[in-house]
Amino acid sequence: MTTPNPNRELALTSAVSERLDTREAVREAANAIRASAPGGQTPDLVLAFVSPHHAKAFGQIGAFIREELGETTFLGGSAAGVIGAGRELESREAISLTAAFLPDARLVVHHISDAPGDGSPAAWAAALGARPDDRRACLVLVDPSTCESDMLLRNLDAALPGSCKVGGQASPIGDRPAALFSGARVHRGGALVCLLDGAFDVTAVVARACRPIGEAFIVTRSRGNVIQELNAGKPAEVLRMLHESLGERDNALWNTSLFLGVDMTQTTGTRKQGDFVIRNVLGVDRESGAMAIDCNLQSYQVVQFHLRDRETATADLTRQLRTLGLSDHASRIRGALLFSGVGRGERLFGMANHDSDEFLRRVGAVSLSGFFCNGEIGPVGERNFLHGYTSVYAVFSAR
Repeated sequence: MTTPNPNRELALTSAVSERLDTREAVREAANAIRASAPGGQTPDLVLAFVSPHHAKAFGQIGAFIREELGETTFLGGSAAGVIGAGRELESREAISLTAAFLPDARLVVHHISDAPGDGSPAAWAAALGARPDDRRACLVLVDPSTCESDMLLRNLDAALPGSCKVGGQASPIGDRPAALFSGARVHRGGALVCLLDGAFDVTAVVARACRPIGEAFIVTRSRGNVIQELNAGKPAEVLRMLHESLGERDNALWNTSLFLGVDMTQTTGTRKQGDFVIRNVLGVDRESGAMAIDCNLQSYQVVQFHLRDRETATADLTRQLRTLGLSDHASRIRGALLFSGVGRGERLFGMANHDSDEFLRRVGAVSLSGFFCNGEIGPVGERNFLHGYTSVYAVFSAR
């Protein structure tokens, strides 16, 4: 745990290196961070996101960080692509380092491999050292092959209700679990939860790439992740009628960009685009008419089909960041972390740095860093979920 320093001013700085030698890559990025660090101070928190090309040296990265940037809270993980200093480096050799200088910082990192105690909210709160009124922000990094993110987030929400939780699923290394870095250790599996508290604020912005089509439906019968019946009929029949109603543009997206939005807000009345968590459609059984998706459902949940396209992604990103840039606390923003889906970036937009450039254009020239995730973590209303094809920004603001 860090020693609080109330005299610090909030600052974030980041750098990337594309050097092939891991030691030299860490040194190059650390040199850039030292050059922009306030007053030569040691950071309170260092994050490292590292491409799989450096896998042989994963066990040494913690020592390299300590040697270059001093004794600090350090965590990170393996990533399909990294983001640093406003640059997005996808599917190539790269390391991103972020240094955070946090006034009155109180940080603690937990590695979670199993549910604590009896798995109750009280057991989770005790394991995390949480209080009933705790509002600490959480950075969450998950290995998706060994930890169920949705279940983890439900437990974190129960233990830390009302706190901002942001992060993402790290990238596996071939057929091995993702690497999660914590201090000098490399964890193969589980999740890292970093609790942040101090004289600063962390808020989340969730930018989506999918838009709803057709009307919303109620799940009237389901089992696990299989929807057996909607209020309008069997899912296969509902899909057929929806497909026939679409125009030329949406028909062109149907085979590659169809998803199901699941309403997690549990509210009544009109629902808007941001109320839905996007889930993959895994398949439709022609004989029974049932449809499988990649999460479990409950009867009477509201769902709506969505399509993903770059125009929707750009429009929602612009709207969200314009609102942030015009907000009352925009002048107090000192940096942000970006957890972006691997389905975005150049794959979706046909260009590099799309989401980073838009953030810097709308918010200002502050540090922006992070990684491309296999699932992004951020809020919908008062709860936190695993998303797909989103960009989740964790925005750090001075008080």
